[in-house]
Amino acid sequence: MSTHRIHISGEVPQAGDRAEIDGPEAHHAVRVKRLGEGDTVELINGRGWRGLGVVREIRKTGKGEWVLAAEVRQASQEAPPSPGVHVLAPAPKGERLDEMIDQLSQVGAASWAPLMTARTVVSPREGKLIRAERIAAEAAKQCGRLWTMEIGPPAPFAQALARQGTRLVLADASGGPFVHLGDTDITLLVGPEGGFADDEVRRARDAGACVCGFGRHVMRVETAAPVAAGIIVHAADRGASGVRALPV
Repeated sequence: MSTHRIHISGEVPQAGDRAEIDGPEAHHAVRVKRLGEGDTVELINGRGWRGLGVVREIRKTGKGEWVLAAEVRQASQEAPPSPGVHVLAPAPKGERLDEMIDQLSQVGAASWAPLMTARTVVSPREGKLIRAERIAAEAAKQCGRLWTMEIGPPAPFAQALARQGTRLVLADASGGPFVHLGDTDITLLVGPEGGFADDEVRRARDAGACVCGFGRHVMRVETAAPVAAGIIVHAADRGASGVRALPV
């Protein structure tokens, strides 16, 4: 049986400390996962910290809410993955956004923000972005990543091209295969339904962006963004500069 992961907030405990978890995390651990005293748990905070602990107490408060207390046996801090792949892609409609956030988190994207292009249709409201944060946190727990994917505010296309200190990669069928050059920070631009306008691709090239193709077929944005991000992360994980990640 796999060890249950619990997300904690606030100041992180050290080895030997006692961590108390309440709210939805405690309720899920006790009522859904059926954890009991003596069970091993993995604690994460979404910012690179990880602790292994043992459940020492489970109790209910006067309001009928569950509290789980765990003794931390081991604790460590992990640096953010490099390169950080920051995805800017328009938000698809409805539940397709939820799917895209979940998959981007699983493939290892560092962040996502809605990209506002000439053909963008959906401008997500604050409630949608808050929901995206919750989905990213849950996805981090499910796939075991220690740094939760961040959710950013909408980014106009011109603002995205003006980003400094990052390698710009624009996903478009007119480009060649992605080549990892050892960058520590990459911004991936993915277009909306119908793709980028010709003028946007030209402007991206003029701004120094690398235009790359990531597949032989036209994909919806909720598929294209995770596929492209996954190829970039995989190419970086393979290590050596110049190793090509061919289109799937």
